[in-house]
Parts: sequence; C-alpha cells; structure tokens
Amino acid sequence: MPFFSWKTITKDVDSNETLPAGMSRQAITLGDIMLAQHEAFPNLTCKPHSHESAQLTYMLKGKLKVRIEEEERILVSGDFAYIPPNIEHSIASGDEYVLALDIFFPPRPDIERRLEALKSR
Repeated sequence: MPFFSWKTITKDVDSNETLPAGMSRQAITLGDIMLAQHEAFPNLTCKPHSHESAQLTYMLKGKLKVRIEEEERILVSGDFAYIPPNIEHSIASGDEYVLALDIFFPPRPDIERRLEALKSR
C-alpha cells in the first residue's frame, strides 16, 4: 500500500517508556524509516535521552525548544533539526501546542514494540 493517512493510524496518548506525559504519537514503519507525528501540549518538558536511531524533527505547528548536546534552539513551523544516533537531546514546548513530524532511521525498536502492544489491545 503506497498511500497513508494520519487519520487511520493509531494515536498513542498514554505516557510510557517511549512517550512522556504531555505528548501523543502516531507512528508507522515504512521499510528502513519510521515516521512519527508527535503532539506536544503546553508546558511539556522531555528529559534528556538518546537512542540508536538518527532523528530528523520537522516542525509543523508551534514553537519547540530543542537541545542537542550543548546546543539549544527554538524551532518554529518549517524548521527542522538533525539528531545523530546516540546523541543526547531534549525538548520543551513552552506555553503553546506543538505538532512535529519525526523521521527515525533506522526505525526505533522500542517504539515498534509499543506499536505492537497497542495493536494487541
């Protein structure tokens, strides 16, 4: 199937080991990449973390403070950031709603396990 809609992809809204409280995620794995649409609600702070997958974060709505190692920027709609594998990073949403598209390559196994758990509910 070559065409998809976010309307048909399950939304994870429960905080868990891959998703902090104050966020939601819809994700799909397509071959060697994973697309994840993330919502961050106002005043979200995501603790510093890293993972084995590289990550591109493309901002769709709102403002998001992104820290990658020691560098920090405010991203707005149309901006994007590249996070190499195994590099510590964190985010904070401030006082507004944020919508971002994350591309993980290769797909994150921890999120894939979470997606499988959601399907079995």
